[in-house]
Amino acid sequence: MRQSITITLGVALAAVLSLALSAQPAHAGDKLDQVFFRFAYSRLNDNRAGEVFTDTLTGVNSNEGGGSIGAGLDLALTDPDQLGGNVLLGEIFLNYSRFSDKRVAQASSAIVTGLGGGTVTPALTKVSVSELNVTVAPKLRLDSMGPIRPWVIPVGLAFLVNSPPSNNTSYLDVGLHFGAGVEYVLVDQLSIGADFRYTHGLEHSDTHTRYFSTGGYVGINFE
Repeated sequence: MRQSITITLGVALAAVLSLALSAQPAHAGDKLDQVFFRFAYSRLNDNRAGEVFTDTLTGVNSNEGGGSIGAGLDLALTDPDQLGGNVLLGEIFLNYSRFSDKRVAQASSAIVTGLGGGTVTPALTKVSVSELNVTVAPKLRLDSMGPIRPWVIPVGLAFLVNSPPSNNTSYLDVGLHFGAGVEYVLVDQLSIGADFRYTHGLEHSDTHTRYFSTGGYVGINFE
């Protein structure tokens, strides 16, 4: 899985750079900045089943994939004439993904019941396995191809918040973020696009944080 993701991102990067070298300059006055809203499917490399706070060690909360919702802001760092009509952007991206959501024995109830030596069955509650991703990254976008604008994120820095916390009650992590996509400019102020992103969490929080995400977005362009 990880090898195929690396190969896919490498091919996408090579294709985008090749197009950048052969592209024609963009028109002056284009709206270079963008705020976008994204809807996607995300999937953990490994699920978080069998942890204390996800399902009280039962392994029930085992889904790996689910929906994502996010938004981002792209700000132009260069003018089109500096990169042959293409633009280097700085992206701030926020994304919430929910991978699993099942009714399980509540961890706090199970602990209290066990310490009390009782036989009462712990209460069942719905526990969502989720992750909040805040990424800051450079983004190369090919504005020189007219209304079709491929782009690539070679690597970015991701700050990750995981819920519920891991077995050692840690919930913060950092990682690397990669991405590639293409968008179509409907009118100067509006674009639609699709992308593929991969977040490689360093897993300092003692739980699984690495996942890929693919989806579509609507962008509002401005200057």
